[in-house]
Amino acid sequence: MPAVVAIVQDPEASGESLLDQALARAGFPQLAGPRIAEALAARGVCRAIVAPALDAYATDSPAATDPRLVERLLDVLFGLGVTDAAVGSTRATSALWLENRDVFVAADLLGYRYETPAGRPYEVLDLAEDAAPAAFPQWGPLGDTPLSRAWREADLRLVFSANRTDDDEGYALCLATLLSVLPQTDKDYHYRYRRDAGAVVAQLLAAAPVHFALVDAVVSSHGQAGGRRPIPLATSAVIVASDPALADYAGAVKMGLDPYVSTLASPSLRELRARGGLRVLGSLEPYPGWVNVAPDLIASTAVRRASVTADRALRPALQHVDRELFPFRHPANDWLNKAVAEVASAGETGAEGASLLSFLNLSIGELAKAGGAWGVMVDKDRLRRSEAALNIDPADVPARDYEALPAELGFQSELLRGLVADAQGVRWRFDDGAVLFDGARRFPIPFEAFAEAVPIHRAIQFMNDYVGGRAFVTRRDRRGRVLRQIERNLYLPQPNYTALGGGVTIDVTKIELVDYAPRRRRMFWKTVKSENGSALADDGIVTFEALGADTLATIWGRQHFVLPPLWAAIERQLTPEMKKGLVSEAYARFFQRTFANLEAVAEGRDVQIGRPWSQASEGEPLPVERVAEAVKRVSPDGGFDLPAMLRSVLGKSASAHPEPDRIDADGFRHFQGAGPQAAAGAFASALSDAVRDLRHAARIDAGDEG
Repeated sequence: MPAVVAIVQDPEASGESLLDQALARAGFPQLAGPRIAEALAARGVCRAIVAPALDAYATDSPAATDPRLVERLLDVLFGLGVTDAAVGSTRATSALWLENRDVFVAADLLGYRYETPAGRPYEVLDLAEDAAPAAFPQWGPLGDTPLSRAWREADLRLVFSANRTDDDEGYALCLATLLSVLPQTDKDYHYRYRRDAGAVVAQLLAAAPVHFALVDAVVSSHGQAGGRRPIPLATSAVIVASDPALADYAGAVKMGLDPYVSTLASPSLRELRARGGLRVLGSLEPYPGWVNVAPDLIASTAVRRASVTADRALRPALQHVDRELFPFRHPANDWLNKAVAEVASAGETGAEGASLLSFLNLSIGELAKAGGAWGVMVDKDRLRRSEAALNIDPADVPARDYEALPAELGFQSELLRGLVADAQGVRWRFDDGAVLFDGARRFPIPFEAFAEAVPIHRAIQFMNDYVGGRAFVTRRDRRGRVLRQIERNLYLPQPNYTALGGGVTIDVTKIELVDYAPRRRRMFWKTVKSENGSALADDGIVTFEALGADTLATIWGRQHFVLPPLWAAIERQLTPEMKKGLVSEAYARFFQRTFANLEAVAEGRDVQIGRPWSQASEGEPLPVERVAEAVKRVSPDGGFDLPAMLRSVLGKSASAHPEPDRIDADGFRHFQGAGPQAAAGAFASALSDAVRDLRHAARIDAGDEG
C-alpha cells in the first residue's frame, strides 16, 4: 500500500464534510476496496474495527474522537461493502479511580448511538474480551501479552484519534490511541512504567498492522494539558493516512512540533522514515492560535514518572472530570482532585501556567532519585525489578557470530596470564580503557549436583546487582539444553556509589554460546548493544568444572562502563594508586557477592533483588487503596486514627468506596450528594487518606517501605 497522508482544512465545512473530503483525497475507496473485495471473495464477509479515542471525561470533549465522525466513517465502510463494522476499545487506567468507565458505558455516555446516521447497526466491542495468546514474539516487549481475536482477525483495522496536546509526550494522536487496543486495564502501569511505550506500540503495529489512520481535528484540544484539561480550539481539519505513524507525523507538524518529541511515537516514526514513495496531500501549515505544552513541563513530567507510586497517586488529582457522569470511586481522590486540578491548570493556555506543576513534578522526581540512590546503596530489595525486551531481532544474528565467541574471548582471557592476584584475591589490569579481570571459587559441592542446581545459561542472572532483563533461546541441543541465546541484562549502577551523582542502570544486550562437556560447563558472552550507552563492553566467560569431589567456578570478564560526568571528572583527579585501590575493592566485592549468590542458588535459595511488577490487569493497588487498607489495620486502642478523631467532631463518614444509589438497566451508576454531617465525615476521611497516601508514596520512593 502506498504511503499517503491527506489533510483537509476548511473553517466553512462541517466535520462530516471534512471527513468525506479527506477520505476522497487520500484515495480511501481505491485503497480499501481491494482488501474488502478479497475478504468478500474468500469468506463472503468483511469485518472492520475502528478504534477511536474514548479517554474523555465529559460529553462533547475535544479530547475524544467525535462519535458523529466515527459513525460517518462506519457508513462509508458499509457503503464500500463491509458487512460487519464495530467500534473497539478497552478499559483505561481511569477505570480504576472513576465510575462508569467500562467500554460500553463510557461509549454510551460520550455519545455513541450503536446505529449510524444511515440506520446501520454496529457493535461496541471490549477488546479485552476473547484476547488470544501467542500474539507477539516472545523476545519482544509484549511477550506473553494476549491480543483481541476480533482485532487480529479484522479485515480492516482503523484508528481514529482526537487531536490533542499531551504533557507526557507533547501530543497524543493515533499511536497513543492504539494503546486502547491492548487488554490490561492499567495502561499506565503495564505499558508505560513496566515497559517502554514506544516499543510496545511498534510491536503492536508489527503484529496487527493498522490499515488506515484518521485524526479528528475539527475541534481540537490544545494548551498545556491536552486530554487532562481539554481546551477546545476550532481547527476545522481532518487527517487521513495509510499509516498511524504517518498520521501522527502530519498531526504533530500541524501543531508546530518536531514529531520526535514523543518518545511513544519515535520508534514507529523512525521505522516510517525508511520507506519511500510518500505523498503528502494538503497543507502542513500549523494551526492558527495553537498552544503547545511547554517543553519544561514535558521534561518534568518524564522526571515525575520515575516515581511510579507518586505518579499514580497524582494523575487522578490532575484530571478534569464531569463528576455527574464519572464520579470518583474513592473520596480521597475526589478531595485531592478538587484541591489540585484547578490550581495545577491555572493559566494553562500559556507556558506560565505550567510552572507550578513543573516544580511539583521535579520535586517528586528528586525524591524518587534520592530514594533510588538509597536503594542502590543500602536497601536493594526495596527497588523495583527492571523489565526490558530484547532490542535486537534474534533472526538478525548469524550463527557465525555465536561460534566466533570462544576464539575471540579466549584470546583476551590469555592477557591475564602470569598476573598475581592482588590482596583481594582478584587478578585484573587495564586494557584500552576497559578492565580485564578474573576470579575463582571452589565449592564443596559435587559437580553434577552443582551443575544441575545452577544452570550455566542463567549464570549472568545470578551475578551481583542483576535487577532484570530478558533471555531468548535461539538454539537447543537434542536434550533441550540451551546452546545459543540472546540476553538483555540490567544491573544497578556500577560502582553503586555513582548512583549519588547521575549513575544509570547498566543496560547491555549480549549474544551467548554455551558448551557442555562431561565434567565442565562453560558460557561465553559478548555485548552487542547498550540501549542507554552505559557500557562499551561487558564480555565474559563463566566456567563450572569438576575439581576432585568439588566444583570450581571461574569468571573472566572485560568491562568498560561509562561513568556519569561528575564521577568521570573525579576519576581524572585520582592518583594511579587511588584508582587501583578503588578498582580492586570493586571487583573483590563483585566476586564475593556473585560467588555467594551461586552458593545460595546451589542450595535452593532465591537471590534475585528488587520487588517484582504485578501481573494483574489492574497493576498494583492504587496508592489511595493502600492507604485505606493501612487505616483499617490501625489499632483502636493505640494507633493514631485521624479519621476517627475528626469523625467524632464532624459526624459519621461516608464509606471509603461509596455505593451508588441505584444502577439502571443500562448499567449507569447514580449517586446522590450526602448531607452536611456525612459530607463533613467524608472530608475528614479523605483528608486523612490524602495525607497518609502522599506520605506513603514518599516513603516508597525513599526506599523505606514496600
